[in-house]
Amino acid sequence: MGDRIGVRPAALLLALCAAGVRADEFGDLERQAKDREYGAYWDRTKAFGKLAKIGTVKAAQAVLPHCGDEEAAVREFVALAIADFREAGAVAWLAANAGMLRTPEGRATAFWGFGLSRNEGYIPALEKAATADRDPVARAAAIRALGRIGSQVKDDILIAALKDSAWQPREEAAWAIRDRRVATASDGLVKLLSDAAWQPHAAALYALAACSPDRFREALPKAQKDKAWQVRLAACEAAVDVGNDEGHAAAVIGLDDDGWQARVAAIGVLERIWEERCVEPLVLRLEKEKGRLRYDIVLVLRAMSGREIGFDGKAWKSWWESAKADFKIQKKPKTRGGPAEGGGTVATFYNVPILSDRIGFTIDFSGSMFDEDENLKPKKQIDLAIDEYRKTVAALRPEVRFNLVVMSTEAIVQKVRAFAKKLVPADPRTRAAAGAWVEDARKKLEPIKRGRGDTWDAFVELLEDEEVDTVFILSDGRPSYGACVDEDHFLDELARLNRYRRVMIHTVLTGKNGTDRKFMEALASATGGQAVAR
Repeated sequence: MGDRIGVRPAALLLALCAAGVRADEFGDLERQAKDREYGAYWDRTKAFGKLAKIGTVKAAQAVLPHCGDEEAAVREFVALAIADFREAGAVAWLAANAGMLRTPEGRATAFWGFGLSRNEGYIPALEKAATADRDPVARAAAIRALGRIGSQVKDDILIAALKDSAWQPREEAAWAIRDRRVATASDGLVKLLSDAAWQPHAAALYALAACSPDRFREALPKAQKDKAWQVRLAACEAAVDVGNDEGHAAAVIGLDDDGWQARVAAIGVLERIWEERCVEPLVLRLEKEKGRLRYDIVLVLRAMSGREIGFDGKAWKSWWESAKADFKIQKKPKTRGGPAEGGGTVATFYNVPILSDRIGFTIDFSGSMFDEDENLKPKKQIDLAIDEYRKTVAALRPEVRFNLVVMSTEAIVQKVRAFAKKLVPADPRTRAAAGAWVEDARKKLEPIKRGRGDTWDAFVELLEDEEVDTVFILSDGRPSYGACVDEDHFLDELARLNRYRRVMIHTVLTGKNGTDRKFMEALASATGGQAVAR
């Protein structure tokens, strides 16, 4: 691929000199980018960034073929590198050649990089790919990139994509139309409300609320009764984009939805409205909830009222009956605050109360967790993490179901990745087995003292069990491997993954502060969870 367009040696030499790079250094970067040895991962990713900094056509030729790398962790850094190319010739070359990459993953990665760059020079290539690429995932990636880039994108391309034969491009087109407020797309969006796939249907509701509020109001009653809870969730959440009255009415209905994710959305809508009339529906719902959603409701009620009453629904109802006549809502805080207290919960994990009965844990077993620490001697960070995990599991109620996925690439090799394939009940026998299993994992991984922290991959593996509604992530820092390592990319993909899933993430950071702490706090905040530093 990179050999199809040549660059004269003299021109290349001048470009390298301007970038402060010797010709032999450029060759080293090309070789590093191709190195697939285990320990070469970080050198590869750095090489892509350095080639993008050089910014020439030749550098683009060295980067683009790696869009199709078999490792998602590598493709991420290739996309980030593509986003950094600014020289007009390199941009033109990338735009002309990305569509010829052999694999759909490769083309999608290139289009992703185009979108991140927000460079309007890529628009013609993306518009062509959005309509002509043979793979629906690649077409969807092109449409998503067009939605990112800006005002020069033709609305007709996005409207036409609403009729694509595959649901992925239809969904992405609806989201792009929503973000761009394309008023002329309302007819096409209304047609998506009958889509056989729930994804375009739900996205169309969000888009209609933004682009045509009157058409959304017409569609709302039917959407609230749809058989797919994802569509009902979208109807509730999009309603508040039309107005607080619509949002409040939809949330009151949504609080009684059979799908717990839709109820989470309804709680979030009332939190967003933040008016006195939002308190009573939450108080009444609290008595009916039994699991994790009590946590969601109490965090909001506590902030609205300034009261610390715990998780007892009857106590909250009693307070409300005496307080509602003169109640004045508190000023809305920037965050939900620290862990709620009280309510008779038995189990906690690093002082975060566990109300969920469907919990996933992922604990960092990467090499750094086994390092000596002067402040912890004779114990290490991994020792403290395992001790806390075992204490938590021992305190879980028998009806609670849980699982643990070990965060380490080496755990996959050593076959100690997950305690179970699915959530398992916390009966005495299983709790004992969980304690023995995590100790066995420690014994297998400690002598190796390597393994990268693949936070995203471990998290996604937990979420393959659709019953999981709460996840605890314990780590000593940012991800060091996986499909999402870059912080912005991680949080962006989390928002997409959790758009309907509505899992709450609590994070525990051990041993570090600074930028790592900010990342872990952002991760928890994005899902309504709590961040703890130890």
